[in-house]
Amino acid sequence: MKGFSSRSLGLRLGVVVAVVALLGLAWGLTYYLRTKPVAPTSSKFQGSIPNNHLMPNAGGEAATFSIQGSVNLTGEYFQIQGTNGQSCASCHIPEEAWNITPGTLQRLFDETDGTHPVFSPLDANNPSMDVSTAKARRTAYSMLLTRGVFRRGGAPRPNSEWELIAVDDPHGFANVNQLVHWRRSMPTINFAVGSATVNWDAGSNVGKGQRAALANLTNRLVTGALQGQPPTAEVVEDIVGFEESLWTAQLTVPDVGRLDSDGARGGPQALSTMSKAEGRFDLFDAWTGNANPKRAQIVRGQEVFNSTNVSHLSCGVCHNSANNGTNINNTLFDINTASVEARAPDLPLYTFRNKQTGTTRQLTDAGLGNITGRWDDLGRFKTPTLRALSARAPYFHNGIAATLEDVVRHYEKHFGFIFTDEERAALVAFLNAL
Repeated sequence: MKGFSSRSLGLRLGVVVAVVALLGLAWGLTYYLRTKPVAPTSSKFQGSIPNNHLMPNAGGEAATFSIQGSVNLTGEYFQIQGTNGQSCASCHIPEEAWNITPGTLQRLFDETDGTHPVFSPLDANNPSMDVSTAKARRTAYSMLLTRGVFRRGGAPRPNSEWELIAVDDPHGFANVNQLVHWRRSMPTINFAVGSATVNWDAGSNVGKGQRAALANLTNRLVTGALQGQPPTAEVVEDIVGFEESLWTAQLTVPDVGRLDSDGARGGPQALSTMSKAEGRFDLFDAWTGNANPKRAQIVRGQEVFNSTNVSHLSCGVCHNSANNGTNINNTLFDINTASVEARAPDLPLYTFRNKQTGTTRQLTDAGLGNITGRWDDLGRFKTPTLRALSARAPYFHNGIAATLEDVVRHYEKHFGFIFTDEERAALVAFLNAL
């Protein structure tokens, strides 16, 4: 061939072979990433996590303290309990205060093209959606990926004081005979000092205290979300005992240092020594007058949280479990997170009608009202623990608040709190330090 020497031809053939080899390697790597089993993120700890091991988050570092001496990662909590490859740890990971965030869900999706066990059709926007391709799965699981919410719900409670008369579901699944409730997973931490209420809507608590409710929830999750057979009493006991051993809280904040230093009582180990009691937050009293401006701001935020606002409202009315922030009386509250005014466009909207008065109300989630059937319980939800908040955004039962500042502004916009810019910033700094 004119213009080609044997040397140049050999070089060209070598380039072609190299390109083909690289393409094959790339294809093989892609196939491996898409099909390889994905271990829980906690697998890097090889069986256990030392107490107070620091885990980075947006606001610093959180940690877990276990009364068992270390966090054992080999128990039933971490074992596949059903047929879809999920365990309790699929949605409750130590790196995120035993919750799971949209960022991690996005990563797991990207690593596996959406075939990780956490992506189950049970939690698709609509269970009939196509999940045959990566592109289809990304659409089907958009609520999980963008908001970190799982699909729950069922039939409206029979013999209620209300009836469901209209439904607007952007995902085309909910109807007057089928409620869909989009819920964030609850962190499985700090049970000994908080509310006995377990679920967002107290669904596992009917006639039960905290421990029995945790056992009930375990049975419901294994046979429901995990698609398994009813677990043995030994399995349930192991899972509940593990959950009861966990104490998690923020432990460091940039430019602040450790939150259990110089007399302060932040962090999980200090929390594990506290008793269940009604009262104020006093974690950072020892920092009053501290020269560090960041510490001073946290103290100011603690004061704002504990005080009655100029609007005659107080955070402590609902969050009255001392230094934990749940409601010690097990009361569920309507803070307008399910209101039509706070509705995000990807959430369903339900119109409920009072059977006696004919009054109607529109909500994105029935809350406690679908457990009790009472009209006044519609839109009421558990007051969750406030510890380790920075590790587990977004917030509220439906993930409508992306940041802690968004949480505070929700209370201003939808509940009537009034804060100055300085007070708001201090309150956010305090919440970040919990």
